[in-house]
Amino acid sequence: EYQNMASEFIELLRPSTIVGRIQNFRRVPFNIRMPKQTAGVSAGWVGEGTPKPVQAPAFTSVTLGEFKVSVIVAFTDELLRFSNPSAEAVVRQDMIAGVSEFLDRQFILPSVAAVASVNPASITNGVTATNSSGSTAAQVETDVKAAFANFTNANIPINGAVWIMHPTTALALSMIRTAVSQELAFPGILPTGGTFFGLPVITSTSAATDTNQERFIVLCQPSEIFLADDGQITLDVSREASLQMNDAPAAGAQSLVSLWQNNLVALRAERYINWSVRRTGAVAVIDDVGY
Repeated sequence: EYQNMASEFIELLRPSTIVGRIQNFRRVPFNIRMPKQTAGVSAGWVGEGTPKPVQAPAFTSVTLGEFKVSVIVAFTDELLRFSNPSAEAVVRQDMIAGVSEFLDRQFILPSVAAVASVNPASITNGVTATNSSGSTAAQVETDVKAAFANFTNANIPINGAVWIMHPTTALALSMIRTAVSQELAFPGILPTGGTFFGLPVITSTSAATDTNQERFIVLCQPSEIFLADDGQITLDVSREASLQMNDAPAAGAQSLVSLWQNNLVALRAERYINWSVRRTGAVAVIDDVGY
């Protein structure tokens, strides 16, 4: 039965995550080597009889390995058998919330750095942020111009880009009024999303605060972000395994609890996913947001 549950799990999880709500990622398979351009070339005028300039673009390569997100939940056999409503639904919903929150934070928080063979860096890690200039409509426009300038300076197309921000930030933006007419300055944005300067908005509580405990807004171009995702959740059930009942398990000899001996059931959810920014400049961050 858990195979059916796995299908339902991923359908419920996908719209709960930032990655699941953004379209047009540059989707690639796991474990293939892809070229990544780090510098381009430029043309110039050439006079009659003079030599033409020779330039060379700079390339590196990126390989997206298989990183996995996993969680195990153990509960008693009696709870599974006799609970009403079903404990299965309660546990499933809790696992969806836990996995989605974890993925969102790993995808968006600037403090998430890459760890070899463990996890990728967030799309904002290493990005030089632009501090917000203030909370008036004119100052918000200044912030947006700076974010767009990061894209145009790197020759990244703005068409198809998306905003990612906290719901309370979106709410504050939706309430800002113009100084003269007192009309809503940004009527397209809502706490649940909408549009901001013509681009779609993804709201997530994971875009809360960065390493300096400052709220931030992200502008990213999905077509410039590699995404390797097998598109499914693997759900396994066991009554016979032995587990470390620890949310930070360690390798080596440990004290284990037998599920079979203690009438316990364990449910494990696992998802393989990886991402990487294809070109520098495809992500802009507005930091220290006060609206």
